Amino acid sequence: MAICVISHFLKLTMEEFIAGINKREEKSWGILFDFYYAPLCAYAEKFLRNHALAEDIVQETLIKIWTSSSIFDNKRHLTLYLYKAIYNNSICYLRSNRESTEINSTIENWSDTDFAATVKEELFRRLYEEIQKLPEQRRRIILLSIDGKSGKEIAELLKISPNTVKGQKSKALEALRRNTKNTPLIFLL
Repeated sequence: MAICVISHFLKLTMEEFIAGINKREEKSWGILFDFYYAPLCAYAEKFLRNHALAEDIVQETLIKIWTSSSIFDNKRHLTLYLYKAIYNNSICYLRSNRESTEINSTIENWSDTDFAATVKEELFRRLYEEIQKLPEQRRRIILLSIDGKSGKEIAELLKISPNTVKGQKSKALEALRRNTKNTPLIFLL
């Protein structure tokens, strides 16, 4: 699903997307919802320990942001804002609906591993975004490689030579390295 969303996402430049978010344009907000909804739900669920409740918190948070006067400078600012808002709204919910000892337990049980998993989810989203920018053949080769296909299997599926697979995969990986070199912590992948 993420791959389809990303291809729709990339029809706008990043500047157009952020401008659309700031102007409250439905198209940009629809893309934002499709692109961020699942990762934000997973993030909220780590605190709330309830999937349906996490979905409610994410939906309410997105609606609050839509109706607010928040303006975002760039995608990084938007992403950080979204995750911080989900964190704050999850903790507020816990405080207003549960005993404080349960809140502390939930926060304390949210380990470094949980945080690392959240960061990893965001990095994978960023990586798939860059994969979608590759030329079609390179993109297909990388996606098939991620699915565990060997060079020979990819060559057979795409009806190209194994040497072409090798060369195109090498060029795709080089482009991904170049395009993600300024992404913090990309080395964790």
